[in-house]
Amino acid sequence: MARPTMADIARVAEVNAGTVSRALAGSTLVNAETRQRVLAVAEELGYVLPAARAAREEREKNILIALNDIANPFFSDVVSALAEVAQEGGYGVLIGNTFSRPDIERRIAHTFLAGTVEGLVIQTGHVPKELARVPDLARRAVAVAVPIEGWALTTVGIDEFAAASEAVAYLVALGHKDIAHIAGPPAPTNADRERGYRAAMAAAGLAVDPSRIVLGNNTMRSGQEAAMVLLSRLPAPTAIFCANDEMAIGAITICKQKGLRVPQDISIVGFDDVDIAEFYDPPLTTVRQPRRELGRRAMVELLTLLEESDREAGERIVLPHTLVVRGSTDRRE
Repeated sequence: MARPTMADIARVAEVNAGTVSRALAGSTLVNAETRQRVLAVAEELGYVLPAARAAREEREKNILIALNDIANPFFSDVVSALAEVAQEGGYGVLIGNTFSRPDIERRIAHTFLAGTVEGLVIQTGHVPKELARVPDLARRAVAVAVPIEGWALTTVGIDEFAAASEAVAYLVALGHKDIAHIAGPPAPTNADRERGYRAAMAAAGLAVDPSRIVLGNNTMRSGQEAAMVLLSRLPAPTAIFCANDEMAIGAITICKQKGLRVPQDISIVGFDDVDIAEFYDPPLTTVRQPRRELGRRAMVELLTLLEESDREAGERIVLPHTLVVRGSTDRRE
């Protein structure tokens, strides 16, 4: 009589093979009722875990997370959620903080190629060239928050273009016509946010003055510097849409230093809704990304790809955003 397989267990238990694999490994991604049913069927059929698989299950399994800077409050929440789901699924987590340095990215790529990790979560917006020839990369890697152009990787994020358009349209609805933009550094997400800004201006019949777009680098200090540039170009804009909350908060501090009241004299909108946004003075109007849900969903997708051979890679998963209106915006008199 042939030795029973996981496919046999899946058929009798009426689940897929990936669920059987996770249940036998003790993964908490499988609910208790399903796990008990799978284990009961495995015992009834006399299933024995293959030695090679057993040895693989005994060694520690890790997921590598590559991101630009964990100090960024937005990504610290995403990473926390990624780690929670990984640990629930029986995986450890390694953090690769690249600081956008190619040499560190190379080391992270070599860690992946060495086979010491099972999968990879990428936030940096690009795949290191050392991984370009990995044949099964799409089954072992996902992108979170920042899509990667030219790669068919499963990606979890929001509609950056629609979110930015909505934020700027809100400023237009308040009566603002001279709306500036503090843009983020080159990245697909920041490009989409700038496109959203331009589209909302065009939809309102408002021209975009190139001098009203100033580049920042996602830090509060760069927001301060960009705001100083914008305020030096008279007349000053009546509103500023910023590509992230840190730059928006930096812009607010400069406006105050220059004697401008926020929002009475100038309205400011951010993007991300990091924790400090709600508690700043004034509280920041911003686009809320579901940070923890981004992390949780990205890790669930990665573990599913790793453990279910029939799961297709390359899906673009778009989570909802929310425009949160607070005290940094007001109607233009």
